[in-house]
Amino acid sequence: MIFKAGKEILETKEISDHIKLTIENGRILALKTHKISKTVEENIQRAIELILGKLTRPTLVPTVYTIIKELAINACKANQKRIFFEERGWDIFNSEHYAKGLQEYKQSFSESMSEEYGTKAKKKGYYCLINFHYNQDGMTVEVINNTPITKEEEKSLREKLEKGMAYDDIAQFYMDNADNAEGAGLGLALILIMLKGEGIDPNFFRIIIGKETTIARLEIPLSNDFVSKRKFD
Repeated sequence: MIFKAGKEILETKEISDHIKLTIENGRILALKTHKISKTVEENIQRAIELILGKLTRPTLVPTVYTIIKELAINACKANQKRIFFEERGWDIFNSEHYAKGLQEYKQSFSESMSEEYGTKAKKKGYYCLINFHYNQDGMTVEVINNTPITKEEEKSLREKLEKGMAYDDIAQFYMDNADNAEGAGLGLALILIMLKGEGIDPNFFRIIIGKETTIARLEIPLSNDFVSKRKFD
């Protein structure tokens, strides 16, 4: 599907059975998927390289790519976890069900399971949407998944963000958390530490919890004229 907006040409491409891209003059504006694959990772990196290259900040590519990839993985896992609970008849908003279900989910999770549940997510209408925006003053990326968040999940998110704010050094963070049983879930804390390492205020990273969606937003200001979306939330 192709449509014109002024002089810009927008095109929506189905590039695989689980990836849809919205492209403007060769630049990725949005990526919609149901599972993380090598192709998804490649398109995330391509979008970031094109945008930061145009903004003459290519040195930020590795950091921004690592962050967005982590957020996309989290979003897809959140959707897949819902399906896991639904199939077993558990109420994810029931604290007792959640504790039991989460333990079994963690024990069961594997790469093959991620592939299988990504396909199920598409059939059920669950998705991960990555929106890219930029102008000469900065870049904004939003990673959205269309499942509500539980109180337990919100508490866990806040704890990880609080942990990340307490560190400035990644090496020290790893040393202090080497024995953490939930090491794989420490990605949010690492995001804040990585931003500090680039001299970016970690407050430009936010998680916005809605009734039907969860939005992880990363803003990269590149001039004093950058206007954060935080003012409009």
